[in-house]
Amino acid sequence: MRAAIRRIAVIAVIAAVALSVVSAGALATEADAPPPLLGHYITDTRALYPLRVGDWEAAGEKRYEPQELGVSVRYQDTRRPDRWMDLYLYPAGVMFDPVFEQVFRQGVDEIVQIARDRQAGEVHVGQTRVFATMPAAGAGLLGELAVKARSFALDMPMHDARYRSALAMTVRDLYFIKVRYSVQADRAADEDVQAEAETLLSGFVASVRVLNTGYCRQVLQVRAIPQGQARPEALLASTNDGREDEMWITDDTVYLRGEVIAQQAQAARLRDEAQAIRDVLRGHCVAPDAMEMAVPDGMREIRFEYRLPPEGSDGSAPRLRGQRTGVG
Repeated sequence: MRAAIRRIAVIAVIAAVALSVVSAGALATEADAPPPLLGHYITDTRALYPLRVGDWEAAGEKRYEPQELGVSVRYQDTRRPDRWMDLYLYPAGVMFDPVFEQVFRQGVDEIVQIARDRQAGEVHVGQTRVFATMPAAGAGLLGELAVKARSFALDMPMHDARYRSALAMTVRDLYFIKVRYSVQADRAADEDVQAEAETLLSGFVASVRVLNTGYCRQVLQVRAIPQGQARPEALLASTNDGREDEMWITDDTVYLRGEVIAQQAQAARLRDEAQAIRDVLRGHCVAPDAMEMAVPDGMREIRFEYRLPPEGSDGSAPRLRGQRTGVG
């Protein structure tokens, strides 16, 4: 399986071209019109999130429109009721760390620019840092391409006072997870604010569970490697090159040698291995009938249903049709 890393870099390049979607070769019907993320690649999402993370307790939830903006949850500090953090969960699509780093830097630049545009005083920008969270499924296979968690802090003037503000962010299961936290500068140090944002994000990532379905759910079909022909242009990964158990993996097919396909047990094993590689590269999604989850105590469920605009419409994003279930 490790040999597949040789081909994974191709996907990182694809992701850099289109953050919200997936490979142009495997999915797009037209080179200049890749399919949309919401309503196509993802049609439904179920998310279970914790009502408490350490000393922080969920105090409210807000959905946004358009649907790309997702949902936010406000966590209140049970020790200091005057402090809270806002955590945002919204669609990211297939993403690898080189692209995520660019997205994070862009977010930092926008926050800094907004603070400076107020012209209310000097803005002091801290250092961006990478911090540890529970590894995502397949992180070992992706290596340096696996998305890391990042944070930064700044000191800025706001509302006739100075504030320390932190941003912490990562990606899990095709969704961005982002934490924003601001405290008056005379009540906390930059390091404390940044560390608390990181801790909340880490705790949330360790507990949250997200299930997606849509075109992202593909069960690989098995076909024979064509003799004397070039590999498919939409190849995601290859492994065991030149060996009997060689595999070529596309978005919906694994190509095996004919003599291997004739051995049902070995073919089934390799198909399962290829499926695991494909799901790491494209985002693990489940069948529609596997979307239901029990809501345990201390968790809350959010449901999103994404639909494409009807033909003949102006193309504007449809309203969210998500249901909210009660607290577990």
